[in-house]
Amino acid sequence: MPDELHVIRWGAGEPAVLVHGSFGWGEETWLEQRQLADAYELVLVDRRGFGRTPPPDGRVDFDSDADDIAEILDQHGRAHLVGHSYGGIVALLAAARRPGAVRSLCVIEPPAVGLVRGRRHIEEFIDRVGDAADNASDAEDYHARFLAAFGFPPPRERLSRESLSAALSSWTERPPWEAEIPLDELAETSFPKLVVRGVWDQAPEEARRRGAAAFAAVCDVLVERLHAESAEFAGAAHNPQLLGAPFNDRLRAFWKSAA
Repeated sequence: MPDELHVIRWGAGEPAVLVHGSFGWGEETWLEQRQLADAYELVLVDRRGFGRTPPPDGRVDFDSDADDIAEILDQHGRAHLVGHSYGGIVALLAAARRPGAVRSLCVIEPPAVGLVRGRRHIEEFIDRVGDAADNASDAEDYHARFLAAFGFPPPRERLSRESLSAALSSWTERPPWEAEIPLDELAETSFPKLVVRGVWDQAPEEARRRGAAAFAAVCDVLVERLHAESAEFAGAAHNPQLLGAPFNDRLRAFWKSAA
């Protein structure tokens, strides 16, 4: 395991490696999953530049992160792998690198919009997110512009020190639409796959039209091309894992089916 990475472990049992997305870190993203530590060893990784892991020498990059996660998988035999958002892209790439070390793969709304390029609403979405990064004056401004690109109103409160650091690293992330997901290679693997999305039923109408539509398009492709199971959660937008029990129950059932 890369020495620089900060990792938190909860529980004992079959290992499950959990990879957070942008603007967060391991414990912050997966706090509601702690109840799964009654039967599993949860391995919460802070990606480079997030949480208590130092930033990389260059920009945050899904390929470098995937190399890190692949090394962590090597240390755990066969592990369940779960990735949220940008971490979902990392998980997809890491699983392709180490298919023999993956017991199951679950991704939550990965922004792998490179899979659906050419659609008008996708290109508009990419332009909005790109503009947010290009025009931001600082990390907090980028966070507000990023939310606006997804159709959400600006945050009401200032970012905490930890969140501000995560926003700064997110500002430098390699754009997720540059990721080349090896769908054919992943489709040939034997481990089960689960694609999770929120219903976005309580999100603003603009967010449903922008963010939800983009993530749904990606999830549809992943379900079809990877022959994956699909799960949707009402009452959640991009973070269904924060629902706690409903998400955990589905994930637990999925993990048991992969035993």
